[in-house]
Amino acid sequence: MNQPYPPQPPPTRGLIGFLSRLIVALMLILVLGYFGYLAITLGPDVKTIGLQDFLGGEKRTLSPTDMRGAPLRAGDRVYVLTTQSERIVPMRLRLSSTPQAPRQVLHADMWAFDTATAQPVWRKRLRTFEDRDRIDFEMLGADGNTIWVMMREPMGVSMKDGSIIADPQRIEAANPAMAGKRVNEPGYVAFGGQGLQLTLNDSTQWVVHGDTLRAEPRETAPKNPPGLLALAKDVVYSSRLQMRGMTVGKMWLGVLTDEEAKAYQADPVIPGRDPNARRGVLYDHFETQHFPQPLYEVQPRPYRVWSAKVEQVSAAPKGWSKDLPDTWGTRPKFSDYKALPESPPFLQGALLYDGSSETPYWFREPDSVLVMYHDKLGAGGRLKVARVSGPAGRVVWDAALPIANMKSSMPGKAVLAFTGNEPNPTYDPDDEESPEMLAKVVMLDVPTGTVSTFDMSTESVRQDAHQPTP
Repeated sequence: MNQPYPPQPPPTRGLIGFLSRLIVALMLILVLGYFGYLAITLGPDVKTIGLQDFLGGEKRTLSPTDMRGAPLRAGDRVYVLTTQSERIVPMRLRLSSTPQAPRQVLHADMWAFDTATAQPVWRKRLRTFEDRDRIDFEMLGADGNTIWVMMREPMGVSMKDGSIIADPQRIEAANPAMAGKRVNEPGYVAFGGQGLQLTLNDSTQWVVHGDTLRAEPRETAPKNPPGLLALAKDVVYSSRLQMRGMTVGKMWLGVLTDEEAKAYQADPVIPGRDPNARRGVLYDHFETQHFPQPLYEVQPRPYRVWSAKVEQVSAAPKGWSKDLPDTWGTRPKFSDYKALPESPPFLQGALLYDGSSETPYWFREPDSVLVMYHDKLGAGGRLKVARVSGPAGRVVWDAALPIANMKSSMPGKAVLAFTGNEPNPTYDPDDEESPEMLAKVVMLDVPTGTVSTFDMSTESVRQDAHQPTP
């Protein structure tokens, strides 16, 4: 029997070959489509996909940390609460289902920094939230070894290692009468001069002690018990941490522009009045206010350190009879203004303080104040701190800080701690993970002027967020 030429493959073998090619083509289309999905989902991050991402089944992208609220200082430790967003994109190829959508979670971490080095002693993951809406993150204060934190509900964190030592369940276990009565909303959880204060839904107010978690009525709880620590003052602008001056005994020490100094050295001037006109009640009023006023905003001008004599005189109206009772109190009277001869000009300079006390920082050996100022105006400017000693105004040291805006200033015997930020030189507005500002933790050694810094925005992304340092 004659065979056809050329020989024809069996029908089954041809069908199998066709199906094989079809499956390969479909697989190729699926893979290409999956990589297209990744390119759309990840954007520029698609270039960073590695083998480990595929083996792990997901691609994780961290955003820089965001400092939440004010920091807290306890001795040689500074505690900072941060949140950090993480984007998780599934990487596994699934033939039987559509690609999983990316999801975003929010991590809450507590950091403890060493004031000697500005490096983290530990970093602890407190919680991770899938639901990112309406979460109030803030430290409240410290009671003994317990740092109270608000994250939708009150939590207690150990100063020693960051472990969670108190939560609503443990608080209610120590105080069964509170069960079902807590109100976890702003205004009903607070920290004050008695410690952690909770207002229940029946309007009763309780103080929870950090060491035992036992609660007692606010009316009978001790006032200002030992072991309480308040947060640092958190400000918007650096100028909120600058003061005009201070009075030591009968001497005033502070900063003035040359124009201000000239005005205060002369007699008061009444706007619109002839300087040669007879002095009356209005002049007397201006004379009582004729001394350096508080700095509500440091002007973009050079300031120098000045001294003046100050004495307390009667606040009674001029000509008040000595035969009448003097119940007017006293007021300061300034005189003998002198510029400290060795004091250089400080651009937008004023005396540094912590934002809460009524006096600026003052150090001995040598007796000196700290002047915080700007190295230059504009976005390229950075803060500097100079230690200025008396009586001539000699600059002991002049330290550059890697921040453009100071957010908090925390006092210490030998080391000052600051938080602040500066513009990111590599900021990319098209990259969601590129921070516009870099958050910094800064330590300043007062005896030497040495500065230590930790860049939280950069380092928080480099560190393994899934295994925070213990």
